[in-house]
Amino acid sequence: MAVVFVCLFFFILYAVLIFYYWYHWERLPSFEAKENAILFVSIVIATRNEEENLPMLLKSILAQSYPRHLFEIIIVDDFSTDNSVKNIQPFLSGSVRVIQPVLDRNSSSKKKAIETGVMSAKGELIVITDADCIPGTQWLQTIINFYTEKKAVFIAAPVKFQYEDSVLQIFQALDFMVLQGITAASVSANFHTMCNGANLAYTKEVFLEVDGFSGIDKISSGDDMLLMYKIWRKHPQNVHYLKSKKAIV
Repeated sequence: MAVVFVCLFFFILYAVLIFYYWYHWERLPSFEAKENAILFVSIVIATRNEEENLPMLLKSILAQSYPRHLFEIIIVDDFSTDNSVKNIQPFLSGSVRVIQPVLDRNSSSKKKAIETGVMSAKGELIVITDADCIPGTQWLQTIINFYTEKKAVFIAAPVKFQYEDSVLQIFQALDFMVLQGITAASVSANFHTMCNGANLAYTKEVFLEVDGFSGIDKISSGDDMLLMYKIWRKHPQNVHYLKSKKAIV
């Protein structure tokens, strides 16, 4: 009987928590820009062995509605051993460049790759995505509009899975969708920090202010959530979730 009461207690506790997330998800309004903002931004993509995905990502970024002369793309090749760099040669230009982490192959990591990209960036706003992502055409403009209106120093933005009609993939997509809802609700409520490194933005100034990945650089993961937490500790009211279909990758 004691086991039943314990199970019932945790079931109620879980239900209350899910209701809390749902409530704050519903309270968070979908973002609609008042006007289109203009500023120069840097898109940083840390990549390793993504020869098939990188060209598709670059095509989608270069097809953005945002003026091409107002953004740069920095691809940080984290010592790929495939044809990643060769396959993107046709895309390279003054605003699309490839660099490598400042450390050697054995010392590098995704954090070091992102840090190298951020330090090389010319824009005041850094937009982060992954090589296996495809953003919509309004993605960049929506992030910039949100950043300008909210005066945000860190923006968590939505991600969704592409999936086939298998039971497992549908289940994974639904599970991931729930996590996205929890992410939005937790950030909106200032309850705890969650985000996904496939779709982030933060200012170069705040990255330098918190000393980047210093203190979390020995942890293999956390280039997204641990950095978000460092920034949230300094600026809890300026960390936001961007709820918009146009911002999905």
